Amino acid sequence: MKSFCKKVIEHMYDTRLEDFISSFYELYGRYKHLNEDDFFREWFDRFVVRSLMKYFSPVIISENLEEVRHIKRKAYVTYVRTYWSLCSYPRRYPGRVEEAKRFFNIEELNMKTLKRAYRNMVRENHPDRVGRSKKSHLNMVKINYYYQILKGYLENVAA
Repeated sequence: MKSFCKKVIEHMYDTRLEDFISSFYELYGRYKHLNEDDFFREWFDRFVVRSLMKYFSPVIISENLEEVRHIKRKAYVTYVRTYWSLCSYPRRYPGRVEEAKRFFNIEELNMKTLKRAYRNMVRENHPDRVGRSKKSHLNMVKINYYYQILKGYLENVAA
């Protein structure tokens, strides 16, 4: 039971990271008052613990959670720090903006063209349309990631 719980926790953290990557700009807006460690505790740990309480005893959760958290925490906090620095200072990362523009094949960057390109890519790549697979899920994560970069850039440039 213990190793099964550990695998479930690892999977939940990995899935939560994919959710973070695909919506980091909105999360930054909601949680920017927290530092990276507090955000990790609030958004990653609390979600995992609340979800696991339905299926495992608190003792098994705490034993396994500490082990997985120790392994994942440093890398995930680095992800948060990197993405949030992109949200805070988008002009500092012109390479990411250019990469995202190439991904969406956008010449002139404005919200209207971005939304149109985003919707077209989602329509073509959504797992409900092309079939549920790891590849289609990862395509959507990538689409959302680049959309977040350009959306954040446009919102910060206009502000």
